[in-house]
Order: sequence, then structure tokens, then C-alpha cells
Amino acid sequence: MKLSSLFLFLFFLPRLTQAEIPETLLLTPPQQKYLRQLIQTNPDAKALWLKAEREAKGYLNDQPRPLKVIHYEGLLDTNPNRIDTEKSLRDMDKLAAWLFAYYATQDEAYAKNAKEYIVAWANTYQPTGNPINENKFEPLIHSYQTLRKYFSPDERERVQTWLSKIAAAEIAYPHMPQNNWKTKQIKLVGTIGLIVGREDFERYAVEDLKKYIDHALYDDGETFDLRQRDAMGYHVSGLKPLLVIAITMDQFRNDKGGIKIFDYQNPAGGSIRKSVDYVVPYALGEKVHEEWVNTKVELDRQRAAAGLAHYQPGVPYEAERSRELFELASYFDPEYQKVLRHLAGGGNQEFDSWFAMLITAVRSGKNEPGSKN
Repeated sequence: MKLSSLFLFLFFLPRLTQAEIPETLLLTPPQQKYLRQLIQTNPDAKALWLKAEREAKGYLNDQPRPLKVIHYEGLLDTNPNRIDTEKSLRDMDKLAAWLFAYYATQDEAYAKNAKEYIVAWANTYQPTGNPINENKFEPLIHSYQTLRKYFSPDERERVQTWLSKIAAAEIAYPHMPQNNWKTKQIKLVGTIGLIVGREDFERYAVEDLKKYIDHALYDDGETFDLRQRDAMGYHVSGLKPLLVIAITMDQFRNDKGGIKIFDYQNPAGGSIRKSVDYVVPYALGEKVHEEWVNTKVELDRQRAAAGLAHYQPGVPYEAERSRELFELASYFDPEYQKVLRHLAGGGNQEFDSWFAMLITAVRSGKNEPGSKN
């Protein structure tokens, strides 16, 4: 069952020409309970949940479509292998929908289907360490952590061994670019380390997160991604993994390192906060960024030459595409909700996206130490 265009508009960023997997977050059991209370007591939350529930139920009779190899990074959107890969990556949409539905209901039907998909991919996919491709597994990884009690000991061993192989391959990937590739790698390795109990993976992520901020975030708020691609979309997509892993660290580490890292300033004055703030005037419509005009990456020029509308030099960055960035950042500073209200058209709704509800639920336990399920 395909996502309706209305559902896409309400819940996820527009897909444009890329396989943009729904952003997910790990919720602890108390946070899941808080989310259920929101749905029961808040009309806006209830309305969003009913749409999410219909989507999750619509997938229940589907079958997984795992791949041994992901053909995605570096390929034009029109490449047949990439098109076929994107069909299989719709499995991650389904896992995200079932994860959300499980948070809201604790219904074992969603857990059962999610387990089937997770095991199918663990039995099939061969890790390569390419973070652009393997970042697509975020809903799967978060689903496993949340639903691991439904897995047999043998299934847990199989999945956790596979996840560990992904993290190890990410670390071993040669010549890792210090751009959004690196932020996705840090998020993957750190999240997997927290889930499977590998302190070496956690340590790698924490150390490289600080190194990345030191070298790729600048005092004027720009990032290496922005200067390399001249695209606000890449600036935003490179920051989001940093925010996700910082939030995850806050929940599953007792040192509250995520909160510290948001405001950490490198010796030159750059920080995650400054790079998020850099997007504010573009989200508010005070500035317009013309994408790709001065990109230094050949793939961007190939995409433009192929006639792909989104990659034409000068196409304006769409403010709506910064929504999830500010939803994530609002975990660290509620002031970003002002930007979100502007993006929502200044309405009176308390929640205008499902992801905003997840952030609210996660923020409800912000000062509570996390625990590994």
C-alpha cells in the first residue's frame, strides 16, 4: 500500500527525488506511556494518531523485500538499480509506521510484523560501511531496540551480530568524507553501540562527534556540507544525525552528553547550535537560498544535467524541509518552537506533525536517566 500524498505532507518531508526514510526516535517505556496519554487527552494528537494508525494497519499484510546489496549512493535517481533499491527501502517506511503504532498501542501485531522484517534484512543484507546507504536502516535499528523482547534468544543473537557488523564496517570504511557521510556514520555507530552494549562503538561515536564539530562546523554557522554543496538541504541533512544521536545519548547514557554536545563550541567558535541557528532566517522566509549554484561535487552537476528538477542550480531551498531539524533542536531549546509555529502557518494547533509529538514525549523524560531495554 503506497503512502498517500496527504499523509506524506502531514508526517514526512517531501520525498522529491530521493528515498527519504521517515525519521524515528527511540522512546523509553515511560515516554511511550506519555505519548499514549497525549493521544487520549489532546485532540490534535488524537487526529494525527488516527492517520498514523490507518497507515500502519494498511501495511500489515505486506511482505518484506530485503536486499543483499543497496544500490543507492552515487547513482542518479533515474538509475534502474537505484529505483529497484528504493522499492525495497519502502520496508523502512513500514517499520517506522509499525514502531509509531506500537508506541501508541503496545499492540503485538505491529511487533510481530516488525520482527519479521528485521530478521529478513538481518539474514540478507551484507554490510558495506557506506553510511549513505546504511543510514536508511534507522527505523529498523530503533524498532529492534524497542521490540527486542519479542525476539527469541537466537533471533536476538543473529540481529545483534548483524548490527555489530554494520557498525564495524562503518568504522572500517576507507577515506570517510568529513561531511554528512560522517554524521550519519557517527549516528549509526553510536546508536548500535548503545543497543548492543559495545562500549568501543559508543566511545568511537562520542570522540568522533566532538572531532566532527571541531573540523566541520564554522563560527558563522556554516558547515563543510554547505560550503561543499552550496545546498541548504545538505547543511540540514548533515545536522539532523548529530541531533538524533545527541538525543539518544541523553536517554541511554547517564552523563547527559547530548545536552552538552549541542552547545559545545570548537576552538574556532563553531557549534551545533550556531549551525542550527544559521537556518532560522531561511525557515522564516527572511532569506532565500539558491541551491547548488556553486557546488563542488560532480554528482550534483550530473543530476542537473540529467534534468532532475530538484538539482537545478538556483532552485530555492524550501523552508518546510527544515521542519524536522527544528523539531529535533527543540528538544535542547524550546525557543525553536517559534520557528515551528511559523512553518505551521501560525495556527493554534499544539501539534501539527507526528514527529513533533514524538519530540514532546521524549522531552517529557529529558531529566530522567535512560535504561537499556
